[in-house]
Amino acid sequence: MESTITNTRLFQFAKKETTPFRLFIQKFKYDWSLVFSGMLAFNLLITLLPMAITLFGILGLVLSNHPDLRDHIKHKIVDAFPPKVDNGIREIINMAFRKLSHDAGLILAIGILFAFIGSSRLFIAIDRCLTIIYRIEERKLIKKYILAITMLLLFLILIPLMIGASSTPSLLLGVVRNAGGRFGVFMLGLLISLFFSFVLFEIIYYIIPNKPMTFKQTWCGSIVAASALQLFMILFPLYVKNFMASYTGQIGFAVILLLFLFYAAIILILGAQINAFFFEHIQPLPVSLGTFVSTLAHEYNQREAREPLNV
Repeated sequence: MESTITNTRLFQFAKKETTPFRLFIQKFKYDWSLVFSGMLAFNLLITLLPMAITLFGILGLVLSNHPDLRDHIKHKIVDAFPPKVDNGIREIINMAFRKLSHDAGLILAIGILFAFIGSSRLFIAIDRCLTIIYRIEERKLIKKYILAITMLLLFLILIPLMIGASSTPSLLLGVVRNAGGRFGVFMLGLLISLFFSFVLFEIIYYIIPNKPMTFKQTWCGSIVAASALQLFMILFPLYVKNFMASYTGQIGFAVILLLFLFYAAIILILGAQINAFFFEHIQPLPVSLGTFVSTLAHEYNQREAREPLNV
C-alpha cells in the first residue's frame, strides 16, 4: 500500500515541488542550528550586563543634564523584555547605571573598556555560527575582535536610535484621543520597530559573514527575521502569561529570560539560513555536522598516514 502511494503521479509531483523546503529543513537541522541558537542565547545572556554598562555609561555622559529623558530611555529598554523578566532586567540596569553615575575618569574608561571586550564575545559567536551556515573560512583572531568591536559600536549607535524612534508613537498616544488615530499611531510604532529590526538583522547578515555580501543576498532573511521578531515580541508575553504563570521569583526570571533569548537566537539563525540556502544556493550536508566532521577527520588522518609512505 505504501509503495503504491509513493508511486502515484500526485505524490511524485508533491515530492518534487517540496524538495527545496525539505532540503532547507535538512540544512537547518544538519547544521546544528538549534545547538548554535543555544550558544548564542548564552552569549546574549552574559552580554546583557556589559552592554548595559557601555550603553548607560555613554548615556550617562551625554544625558547627564536631562534625567527625565535618560529615565525614559531606560524604561523603554526594560519594557522591551517579556513580563516577569523586566524586574530582574531593571535591577541589572539600575545597578549598572548607579555605578556609572558615581564613577568618572579612569574608572569609567576601564569599566567601558571591559564592557567592550565582554560584549564583543557575542559578535564573535555570531561570526562562528555564520561560518558554519555559509561554509566559509574562519577569520583570524585579531580580525574577529576588530569586527566584533566595529559591530558593537554600530549597535551602540543603532540601539538609542531604535529606542528614540519607538518612543515617538507612545508619546503620541497620550495626545491622540480617537480610536482611529490611536490605531494609526499603534501601526506607526509597529512599522518603525519593524524597520529598525530589519536594519539590525541586515547589518548582521551583510557585515559579519567572512565573504563579500550584497543587499540582494541578505534582504529576504532580514525581512523574515525582523517580521518573526516582531511577531515573537507580541506573542511571547501571551505565552508567558498563559503557560508559564507558575514560574515566579528568581527561578522564573532565569527560565523566562533564557527561553526569550533562545527563541530570539533561533530567529537570527533562521534568517541567515534562508539567505544561505535560497540566495547563495548552499546545499545541506549529507549527514549531521558532528558525523560530517568526524568523517573528514578520519579521511584526513588516513591521507596523512599514507603520504610518508609515498615519499
